[in-house]
Amino acid sequence: MVVEDLCQVTSPRLSVITPSLNHARFLRETIETIAAQTFRSFEHIVIDGGSTDGTVEILQSYPHVRWISEKDRDIVDAYQKAIARVRGEYVIQCCVSDGFHDRRWFERAVGCLDADPELSLVWALPQYMTESGILQAVAYADFLEDPPPQKRDFLSFWWATRMPFPESNYCVRADVLRRLFPTADSPEHFRIHPHLGFMHDFMVGGYLPWFLPEVVSFGRLHADQRGKRLWHIERPAQLRYNADVDDHRRAVTAGRRAMVFRDGSAREIGTLSRADAKRLGAAFRWTRWSRSPLLRRPLYLLLRRIAQKLGVGASGGGER
Repeated sequence: MVVEDLCQVTSPRLSVITPSLNHARFLRETIETIAAQTFRSFEHIVIDGGSTDGTVEILQSYPHVRWISEKDRDIVDAYQKAIARVRGEYVIQCCVSDGFHDRRWFERAVGCLDADPELSLVWALPQYMTESGILQAVAYADFLEDPPPQKRDFLSFWWATRMPFPESNYCVRADVLRRLFPTADSPEHFRIHPHLGFMHDFMVGGYLPWFLPEVVSFGRLHADQRGKRLWHIERPAQLRYNADVDDHRRAVTAGRRAMVFRDGSAREIGTLSRADAKRLGAAFRWTRWSRSPLLRRPLYLLLRRIAQKLGVGASGGGER
């Protein structure tokens, strides 16, 4: 792959950060889907946690990649090392096992943020991929036909769904990421699950997102991914995050907490009125009902899920 032009970029507009630890088998594909982007004013920063599986040798073969390989205290430490090295105006985070379908994603994401100074973040849809590279379901596929609300109105959607922005593709203003991404002083559950911490503080802080209804990235499912290895601590952290979202909704809709909206430079651009808080409270209730899995998921999938939990139905193979 030709990357000579990327080696010459000294003042990148966009920074891509990749945390890495002993996933050499995925690293080349990740680097190359990033390097294939049509937008060329970017840098790629890899923060490796001291891999021993050939990762360093692969990094050495890509001269445009800026990288370090050393032990991290935890995942927040790794991300903060990356954020400290960012030179771009915007940041995209891409894990070492993920990548991009759409070669124009960087170009379009940067274009959206350039065009609207009120926006702080642009996101789209990811698609699951197996360890062997087989594409599977699109995450939040219903958003292609029924997208979530934009900008300020996304708040009620977040209250109802608690969903975070997809880690594999969101593009955020670098100053916003620096201001909001968890640090060593953040609450424990946000240090365990830092992207939920960032999402929480982004929404509570009144920053505005924009959604593009397209499938642009993939997230690989594999046996040793962090979400599986650390389920026993990440799941309780997620439940704490859910409770934080609920507390914020109740405080805002009851008038106990002011909701201030901010543009991409953190300037205040409006406050949620009492009437708008009631309107968003009603939108929350509608979204909670209308986006229920009982309504959105095909009946046969629901029945299959119930059967699996009950341990009934065909197993797909006989005993040996």
